[in-house]
Amino acid sequence: MTVRARALLVASLALSAASLGPGSARADDSNFRPYIVGSRAAGMGGAFTALADDGSGPFYNPGGLAFVKRSQLSLAGSVYGIVSGTFTDALGPGHDFNFSDLNTLPTATAGVWKVRDSGPEGSSDVLALSIFVPDAVNEDDRDTLLSQQNAFFLVNQTQTVWGGLTYAHRMGRVGLGVSGFLLYGTQTTQLDATLASSNTQFATITYRSDESSYGVVGAVGVRWDVSDAFRLGVSAYSPEVGGGSRRLFLRAAAGTGTASAIEVLNVDGLHSSPTLPLRVQGGVAYTSGPFTLAADIIWLAPREVVDDAGTVVQNVPLENHVVRNGVVNGSLGGEYLLGESFPLRAGFFTDFAASNATSATSDVANSSHVNRFGGTLSIGYLTEHTATNLGVNLSGGSGNDLVPSDITTLNFTSKVTSSSQLFAYLFLGTSYEF
Repeated sequence: MTVRARALLVASLALSAASLGPGSARADDSNFRPYIVGSRAAGMGGAFTALADDGSGPFYNPGGLAFVKRSQLSLAGSVYGIVSGTFTDALGPGHDFNFSDLNTLPTATAGVWKVRDSGPEGSSDVLALSIFVPDAVNEDDRDTLLSQQNAFFLVNQTQTVWGGLTYAHRMGRVGLGVSGFLLYGTQTTQLDATLASSNTQFATITYRSDESSYGVVGAVGVRWDVSDAFRLGVSAYSPEVGGGSRRLFLRAAAGTGTASAIEVLNVDGLHSSPTLPLRVQGGVAYTSGPFTLAADIIWLAPREVVDDAGTVVQNVPLENHVVRNGVVNGSLGGEYLLGESFPLRAGFFTDFAASNATSATSDVANSSHVNRFGGTLSIGYLTEHTATNLGVNLSGGSGNDLVPSDITTLNFTSKVTSSSQLFAYLFLGTSYEF
């Protein structure tokens, strides 16, 4: 193979090398929740649809917000954690790629105003302004290739922000709510790899992708307090509708002896469409004295998005194809109130992959297929006007993903490899009622 042909091969297939890591593989299009949003909800594994009576309520069930006891301000709901994982043989046979990074981000901030209240058996009206960050992953990792002089760098940053208004109305034991959210998401992937051998052969790759999307989501929800102890809830969140843009830069060079070649690809004006699907969830909660038990079931509808179909520039395919299958997830949580001031909470949740089973011939962007399971544990402190919660959120799983067949020999054809993930978060939430 000539040097120029090899450089063209690198330029054509280096995009597959950028699939290393869950951010670049668009894991947000494969999985639903890296962590649980909210404060009380986070301690109960996200089993909050039949409750939803605090600042995080609009994310679970707008109808539950009609049952807040007083107006409140959620000052913060933050998570601090380690995102880690392994991709088997990603940097060549017998050379795994491991990542481990600290993530710090807010998950929920909200103001809730009880506009009108005519008593427990009457009616009430509630308004809320909420900001949520339900998914965010930041990675910045490196490794060596064959020798200490050859390096592989990978940076992934993904985040989606929800901001919106909620109106809820209670009629005795029934609460109805409606929400409207504006969503803005960004995703940046940067990859640098250098491979040089003792006989003057070399190859270098620099790749960067910047993607942004914006859209709207509408939601409706109902909570019904069947009795003082038994509650039901159901809610639906529309598919995200909107648009977005992508920008790509790729520089690939290869050489042998005195001959070398370089290819540069710099493309703006590509498209990016939101992929968030329809979400429908139902929940049940039972309270007996200081003990509350809740359970949720969540259905994410299938959705397929194709941007820039058939677009090829300099032999590099630029089509962005995302396939999300329908998937069902669940949550189960419990709360026990010690001495009316110290709520202890624990929960369990699933986060099954909506992506297709991984195939080496797949043309989809969301190649990661990892089924995750998680657990939560928290303790809170309640006063007349404040509620503070501190807890942990652990989740992880294993599955498959796509990596280059052998980056050390410039073989960038895709192969299926095993992949594992582990997320460990510490969360803190505080709210003030007035």
